[in-house]
Parts: sequence; C-alpha cells; structure tokens
Amino acid sequence: MKSLRRAVVTATGILASLLVLSVSGLTAGASATGGDGHGGTVGANGPVRTAAVVTPVSPYVTRIHGVDAIATSIAISQAEFPTIGSASAVVLAQNDFFSDALAGGPLAAYVHGPLLLTWGASVRSTLSTRTEAEIQRVLPRGDTVYVLGGDLAISPAVDATLRSLGYRVVREAGTDEYDTAYLIALEMGSPNVIFEATGTNFYDALSAVPAAIARHAAILLTNGATQSAPTASYIASHPGITRYAIGGPLAAYGADPGAIPVYGATLYGTSAAVASTFFPSASLVGVATSAGFADAAAGGVYMATNGRTGPLLIVNPTLPLPTEYSAYLASLLPTTTVVVFGGPLAISADVVQAVRGALG
Repeated sequence: MKSLRRAVVTATGILASLLVLSVSGLTAGASATGGDGHGGTVGANGPVRTAAVVTPVSPYVTRIHGVDAIATSIAISQAEFPTIGSASAVVLAQNDFFSDALAGGPLAAYVHGPLLLTWGASVRSTLSTRTEAEIQRVLPRGDTVYVLGGDLAISPAVDATLRSLGYRVVREAGTDEYDTAYLIALEMGSPNVIFEATGTNFYDALSAVPAAIARHAAILLTNGATQSAPTASYIASHPGITRYAIGGPLAAYGADPGAIPVYGATLYGTSAAVASTFFPSASLVGVATSAGFADAAAGGVYMATNGRTGPLLIVNPTLPLPTEYSAYLASLLPTTTVVVFGGPLAISADVVQAVRGALG
C-alpha cells in the first residue's frame, strides 16, 4: 500500500528527505515522470518513446539508462532479456513511491522476469504504453504479471489492460508494505533465508537485493527499529530460518537483535557492508543513485540473475564518492566491470570515473 512518508530516519539513523522519483537518464528540460507516446519507436500498441540505451563507456564500464525511471527499467529489462518472449513472468511496481517495490527484486528473480515500472495510481490510472510494449516483447501471452501493491499504488485499470492483452494477473497487495512483503515471501515458496530491512526508506533493502537473490532469500520489512507484525509472524511460523538484518540498531537490527547484523555507520556504509559480506571477490559491481529508488529497484535484479553476481552500491549523483566504499573497491581487481544504472544526471561521469579509479 502506498505510504505518505516523505522524511524518515534512514537505516543508519540519518534524517533524509526522500526523493521518490529517479532522475535516471533525464536530459535537460525532461520531466522526471516523462510521458508516453511522444516520438521514438513504434511498439505493439502504437508510438512509444525509445527506452533501451546500453552504452559501453569503456572496456570495463557499461551504462544502462533511459529518458526517465520507467524507460530505465525497460532498458534494464532489455539488457536482462534481449530475446523476445524469454521471460517467464514480469513484476510490476509503481514509479512514484518505493514501499511495495522493496521486496519485489527477489520475486522477479524467483519467477525469472524483469522488474518493470509503470505510473502510480496517483499520477495516472493507465498502464504506461512503453511498459505495455516491453511486457508484450519480453513475456509470452498467457504468462503472469505480478502487480505489487493495492489499488492506491497501481490502478486496477492496469490489471484490466493486462488481462485484455492475454496475461494472467496476480496482485501482491497486503494491508501495508510490510504485509505486501510478507505475501511476496509466501509467493516465493516461504524461503528459509530472509533479509530484514527497514521499510521506512529504500537504501538498505535495495542494497540487499542482489545478495538476497544470490541466497534465494526473501526481503521482509521492519518499521525502522520496531518489528512489523507480518515479519514477526513469518519468523514465528518458520522457526530455525536464517535471518540477516540489513541496517543497524536504529533499523532492522534494532527490530530483530537475533538476526545476523550487516550494517555500517551510514547508508553508504551499510551498502558497503552488504557488498563485502556477500560479494567479497566480485568481478561485477553495480551503482545506482541515492536520489531515488527506481533505478536501484530494477538494477538490483540485473546484478544477480542470468549468471551475473555482484553487489549494488548506492552512490550520490555527483562527487564525492562516499569514502565508505574505498576499502571494498580497493579489494577488487582493476578489471572489475562497473554497471551504471541511470543516465549522466542520475550518476555523473565523474562519479563513474571515481568508482573505476578506486578499484584495485
């Protein structure tokens, strides 16, 4: 369910004002939400904006982006599943708020599909035509689209559109984001490994997505340092499971002191701790902006599927590169590939150069 939070305590106790729209690959004068059907290529349902931009910046850097958050999620989908009809399902999240998307990455990997974005119900009641065209490209008719969140997150008109196109629709919609994450875990077959992260912001949960996928784990949410009822229920009904708390005493570890803690002193420190704990010898590193959730939500799935395995680091759009990443990046080989999710306004070329320069 959609929440109205705008300023929250991060997983490391830092007050942050959330920017809920990814700037992705925006060019000067473009809006964060973008628009459908204004130039570009012709899709299955009429004109749509060109989405996929996969740019080899150097032999060891690739940037995947589009003109906005929706287009970047499509570009990532096309990089993940370049062959028409090669996905087994699609996971669909709203583009304007993060709550329901936090647990969606492991579900996308579980069902062998991309995580795509469409308009939030408060923005438009229709399915993005660009997203519609990508679903038709990547997913055979008759297969399943998992829609994350209730009617206040994504309009029920989207379900109707998807069914009219020949798809089966499954709504993963709990009473709130905590319950939605719980339902997603059940959809995944109730894994015996879970990653707990705060649901009050997106940094820790999205940093954890590649690691959770690699461990065949679900992501369940805490209410900051207070355990949520759905997560407590899952733990109680699955005794003996392995639990990782992503975030410190002011976040998930505070909610579950019995879990294995993975955190740093800042949101970047927590992202670095996840990377060093679960990907100590990575040959692939992803980076996504801290200014919004959308690029990291889709990019995290890319980082741990189809034979890829590597962390997702949350960075600022511009310099400086957080020093919390210095030791981890220095431990990797200089030939480590860097995958950048989002365009130059999401993550500047200087930041990418700093990441490359810190390797080895």
